[in-house]
Amino acid sequence: MDTIIKIYLIMIIFLSILIIIQLYTVIRQGKLIIKTKKSKYSNIWWVVGIIVWVLAIIFYCVIGYLNYRNNTYINILGNIMWIEIAIFNILRMLKSSGIRENGIYASGNFYKWSKVESYSWISPTTIKFEVNTFFKVNYSFEFIIKEELKSKVNETVEKYVI
Repeated sequence: MDTIIKIYLIMIIFLSILIIIQLYTVIRQGKLIIKTKKSKYSNIWWVVGIIVWVLAIIFYCVIGYLNYRNNTYINILGNIMWIEIAIFNILRMLKSSGIRENGIYASGNFYKWSKVESYSWISPTTIKFEVNTFFKVNYSFEFIIKEELKSKVNETVEKYVI
């Protein structure tokens, strides 16, 4: 088996795992209760997404350049890889930052209510959550909340955060 085909198969397996993780997150996060405005860190995820797309395009171009033979398996595997990248990005777009039934989705990650350690209002429209994750202990992030939704946010957070 050619090295290029092995690389494609590894990429397809990796992307399949990422799609399964995204599907699992979409399913377990529950209904959106309160959609929040973008936090100051949300633009970072757009930059990361653009970097991933550019790297994927460069990878695809390099592989195409290295493939000097007309190998239909490589073309089929390349198309499968691009379809998986598109599905992955569609699933990421389905997840918007906010407070949900089963937890909080922020900064590209979903945190169950059991992971939320505390919350505090740092300004009249900004709430700060501290979460405990496996890799990052006491990680915090902020949401900007519309003034009219502040009471609903308080009610929801008090209900779930112990």
